[in-house]
Amino acid sequence: MKKSIALVLALALMLFAVCAHGEGGALSFDTLAGLEWSFSSGAGAWSTDMRFAPDGSFSGEYHDGEMGEADEAYPGGTVYFNSFTGQMSIVGQVDDNTWRLRVDSLTAEVAAGEEYIDDEFRFVAVDPYGISEGDEMLLFMPGTPVDALTEDMRIWAHLMGEDAPDALNDWFLYSEKNDSGFVGYAVPDMTGMANPWEPMTEAELAQASGLSFNLPEDATDAAWFWMEGDGIAELQFKLDGDEYCARVKPAALSEGELEDISGMYFQWDHEEEITVGHCRGSIGIAQTGSEDWVERCLWYDIAPGLMYSLSVYTTDPDGLDLTAVAELVYAPMQQDA
Repeated sequence: MKKSIALVLALALMLFAVCAHGEGGALSFDTLAGLEWSFSSGAGAWSTDMRFAPDGSFSGEYHDGEMGEADEAYPGGTVYFNSFTGQMSIVGQVDDNTWRLRVDSLTAEVAAGEEYIDDEFRFVAVDPYGISEGDEMLLFMPGTPVDALTEDMRIWAHLMGEDAPDALNDWFLYSEKNDSGFVGYAVPDMTGMANPWEPMTEAELAQASGLSFNLPEDATDAAWFWMEGDGIAELQFKLDGDEYCARVKPAALSEGELEDISGMYFQWDHEEEITVGHCRGSIGIAQTGSEDWVERCLWYDIAPGLMYSLSVYTTDPDGLDLTAVAELVYAPMQQDA
C-alpha cells in the first residue's frame, strides 16, 4: 500500500514538473505584458511594434515610410502599414535564460494589397513584418550573456558595437524563420510607441532643425526625416542601386572624438581614419549575416559642433567609395556668430 502511494506521488510530481516545464517554468505573460516590443534596424523609418496581454494575446503595428515613392496623386510618398492581433503560448524552457514561444494565431487588420490615398500620401497594406503564424521564437531574459547570442541575434538586439554590454539589458524575442528580433522595453504609462521619425520635405527639415544635407546629383528616392527628441536630421536616398542613410546632429565633442549616430549595430571591421572636407572621421565595414555588406562613415565638424554619419547597404563594397559620397552629402555650416 505504501509503495502504491509512493508511486502515485512520484508520478504526480513528474507530471507537475512536465507541465511546469511546458508552461515555461516561472515565466508567464504577466511578466511580458508591461513591455513595448519593437523590431527595427535602428536606422530609417520602419518598425514593427507590439505588446502582450497577460493571457498571451498580442497586438501590434507595422509601418515603413518610403517618401521617395511619390507621384502627382500622392506627392508626400508611400507608407506601407498594417495592424495585427494574435495569440502566443509558452512552449517550454530551453535553459535558465531562454524560453521557446509559439505564435498560435496571427490576423492582419487589413488585407495585404489594399491601398488608398489620404492627405497626399499613398497607404499600402502589407503582411506584418518579422512575425508569422506557426513560428516558434526564442525568448531571452535580461542578464543573458551576449556570447550566448548568434551574430544575427546581436544585430537585432542592437548589441553590435564597441560599447555593447556583456549581457542583455532588456528582454529579447528572436525568430530564426523571419530573421527578426523584438527588444522588450519598459515603457511605463504607454499603450503604444509612436514612430519618433517625422517625415518632412527638405525645406521643412531645414526650417525645423536648422540642419541640411547636399543631395548627390544622380540620387533617387530621396526622403528627409526629423527626430526632434534626439535632434537628429536624416536623409535617405538611393545611388547606383545602393541604399544610403545620412544623419547629422549637434554634438559637443573634443578634438578627435566621434559619436556613432548612424543607428547601425554592427561590429565594424577594417576601421581607418579619413577626412571629409576639413573634418576628421573614420570608416568601417561589416557583413550583415547574408551576402550584403554595410559600410559606415563618421565625421565631426568641430566649428559648428555637428556630428555626421553616412551608411550604405551594398552587395559590392569594393565597387563604391563611401568617403567620396560623404563629400557629396556634406553641407559645411558656419559657426553661429
